[in-house]
Parts: sequence; structure tokens; C-alpha cells
Amino acid sequence: MKKIISVAVALCIAITSLFTSVYAMADSKVTSGDIKKKLNDTAIYLLSEKKADFDVENVKSLVSYINAGIDVNDYKDEFTKSVKENLDSNSGKIIAVVGYDENNGWAPIKGESAGVYANVIIALDYFGFDVKNFEGINLVENFKNVKLNKDHENQYLFSSIFAVAEKYGLADTLKTAQNFLLNNFYEFGTGSTYYTSTDSDAQLVVALAPYSNKYKSVIDDTLNCMESYKADGGYLYNLDKVYNYNTGELEDPVISGNSTGLALAAYSAMNDFDKAQKIYNEIVNSFECKDVKGAYAYTAGGDENALATADVFTGLTKFYEALKIKETKDALTTTTTTAPANNITTTTTTSTSQAAVAKIKAPKKTSIKKVKGAKKAISVTWKKVSGVKGYQVQVATNKKFKKNKKTVTIKKQKTTKTTVKKLKAKKKYYVRVRTYKIANGKKVYSSWSKVKSVKTK
Repeated sequence: MKKIISVAVALCIAITSLFTSVYAMADSKVTSGDIKKKLNDTAIYLLSEKKADFDVENVKSLVSYINAGIDVNDYKDEFTKSVKENLDSNSGKIIAVVGYDENNGWAPIKGESAGVYANVIIALDYFGFDVKNFEGINLVENFKNVKLNKDHENQYLFSSIFAVAEKYGLADTLKTAQNFLLNNFYEFGTGSTYYTSTDSDAQLVVALAPYSNKYKSVIDDTLNCMESYKADGGYLYNLDKVYNYNTGELEDPVISGNSTGLALAAYSAMNDFDKAQKIYNEIVNSFECKDVKGAYAYTAGGDENALATADVFTGLTKFYEALKIKETKDALTTTTTTAPANNITTTTTTSTSQAAVAKIKAPKKTSIKKVKGAKKAISVTWKKVSGVKGYQVQVATNKKFKKNKKTVTIKKQKTTKTTVKKLKAKKKYYVRVRTYKIANGKKVYSSWSKVKSVKTK
């Protein structure tokens, strides 16, 4: 009988221990190293999906990789060339698309933007250029002299504007920009007025977070407004019904990867680790794609979505930055040691060094030299690129490469020609090519080449 009781007790202890360990795992906190791995995977995915070269028009995306500690030196030449051409074409100023005219067929509106200047300066700084004398032009002076215009700026840009003003000691510019942001894009009880949404509220918080002592009431109010869009499993963009272009119906809003990712950025910027951890768990559980590494979905359990992934990338970057700082502070602990000879107590301070930031370098891209239509086939020739493992050729019947898509992988670096067969006859196809290499056992892709089109026979 005693033996039976002892076995039962042992079993209860074992079960209790199991549940305790499972609970501890469920409640465990992620580290900056965990987040860095996800950032690297996400960067690989986003760079493989990149649709255009990095230039002045999409410099904000380039800066997002720089902020995340991703190595983008492979894009140095194409980006700096774009800046030079822009300056040459606009008498020493940077002119970019700052909006669209809805009364004129949504034609692009171009002008000077402090936000664009700021991001260009950050990127050129990263690439090692003197931004006060780039091609004989003082870009910092240009940035300082831009007259802020509500139609040319938005709060997605103010983090960069504030950062550049801080770095170059432009106290008046910083103060003017902060006042401009609050006067034009914020209202008490509403939060962001640049589209009332989780996304805009989050970006306002991220911009003001470094100055939280000064703008605490604004940040608290904006976060409170943002919480009105909280739902089970994530954040809604806003509370309005959404038009479904496929069905032509208005549908109830749903939680999205975009909004939840930016909510993570906001709470991470404010060092609210408990809240950030919960949102991070929601992102992993609801939006992380299980079959595409590094990708996230727009809707819970949906397919990979590059735009949603980019906003999650922003959230992960802020979460990583906050965790890294917290871990460094926690590592500066005071320990007490006792000397064996005389029992004298001494206090020493120890610290651990930060792990080196992993760098991802995408392979160089290629370009298509020739495409030729054949009977239900297309012959493609491209430029050979050194240092890559192979190439990927993709054809489809629409420019977005969604219809009748077919992909061929070439596993030899020296091969620069292939024929894509079993296509539709007398059909126009669009063609693009990219390179790839193998890093840590997985493929890393370049951006796609420029698209060419051809008709099959």
C-alpha cells in the first residue's frame, strides 16, 4: 500500500513539474537575439520581393533596412547614382513625388520634402559620404531651408526629420518640425489626423517617443486613441467598413499585420515591454507565415504580403532596439564577492558585450539581354554575374506576375540562357530574372531585373 501511495505522489509531482515547465515556456520572454533572427529572415524575404531599385523615391525603404542593422552596401552605387541624377536635374535640389492629384487622374505631385531630404542624408551618411559636400552641394543646408508643407510631409517621415536635426545640431529646425507635426497632424482625443488609424497613431508615437518627457500627454492620448482599434489577436486599421474590390461589398474591419506591426513599433519605442511582448506574440500567432520564412500576412492566417511584412519589419526593428538597450542595462549588474583571506566584501560591476549584428548581403542583380518568342515557349538571355550560385527566371501574362506565372531555376552561375516551355500560344508574356546565392543553407535572392515582354508563337 505504501508503495502504491509513493508512486502516486511521485506521479503527481512529475505532472505538476510538467505543467509548471509548460507554463514557464508560455510565459517566457524573447531576447534581442530572437528578434534579430526574425529581422534577418524578414529582410531576406523583403529584398527578394523588391520591385525596383533603391532610389530617391523609395529611400524610406532603404533607411528601414539601415535602421535594422541590415547590410545594404550592395545598393550603394544605384542609390547614389539616383541622388546625383536628381540633383543634376533639379538645379542642386532634391525633388520627389510628395503626393497625388485626385482631381487630375491621380497624377503625381512633385516638390521638396524635409522628410525625403532627411532619409537621403541618413542613407548617404551610412554609405560614408560627406552630406555637407555631396557633389559640391550641402544637403544639410538644403534640408534646413525646406519650408515645411502639410501636403509634402506625413508623420511617417518625422522620425527621420528629428534624427537628422538632432545629429547636425539644428535646434531651431527640430523645434519647428516638432511644432509643425503637432499643429498639423495631431488633435487631442483623436490622435493622428493624418488618417485616423492605428498606423498613423503609431507613427506619431514613434516620432515623439525620444522626447516623451516633453510630450507625455500627447503620447498617452495618442496611445489611448490607438487602443480603440484593438481587437482580439491584433489591431484594426480603423473602425470603418472596408470596400472589397473583389465582391464590391463593404465589409467589417479585420485585424491586420500592418497595423499590429506598427502598434508593436509604438509600444517598443516607449519601452513598454509587457505590452510589446503581448503584441509580438499576436504577430507570431496570427500573421507569421508558416510556409514562407520571414513573411507575414495582411489578415490573420492569410497569404504572404510584402506591404504587411514591411510594417511588421518596422515593429520588429523598434522591438529589437528596445530589447538590446534593456539587456545592456540589465547586464550592468552589481555583484558582491567575498575575499577568502579576510572576509572583506568588495563590489564589482560587470557587463556583457552586445552580440555583433548579423549582416545580410543580397547578391548583385542581373539584367536581361534578350528575349525571343518561340512556339509555346520563350528564350531568355541575361548578363552573367560573378559570385552567385545561379539564377531564377520568371514569366507571367501580367506585369504583377500573378497570372499564369511560371518560374525556372538555373543552378549554374555560368549559364546565361534558358528556354521556358509549355506556355500558351500567341500570348504576350512578361519576363524577369534574378540571381541567388546560398547563405547559411538557404537561398538569398537579388532584386528582380527590369521587366521585358515578348509574344509566344
